[in-house]
Amino acid sequence: MWENILYTSIALIIIIVFIAAVVYVVNMKNLKKQKEHFKQIHQSIQVGAKVEVLNGIYGKVAAINEDTIDLKVKSGSIVEVSRYAVTKVL
Repeated sequence: MWENILYTSIALIIIIVFIAAVVYVVNMKNLKKQKEHFKQIHQSIQVGAKVEVLNGIYGKVAAINEDTIDLKVKSGSIVEVSRYAVTKVL
């Protein structure tokens, strides 16, 4: 009887480890794809481009600095945001 319980437990552990490995591989693949997507977006930002930032603010790029961009919003004011906060180039 104890042998059956042991074999069942080992089989269950093997199945759980296999499922965890599959989930890990799939997540790493998606994470790599997402990183590449955002890297491409951040490199393609140009002055005059319409962009959307993380919190839903839309604006036009007025200037590009090393780690920040100046964003001209609808009211005409200039907002300095992180270059990495840009989620879409419209």
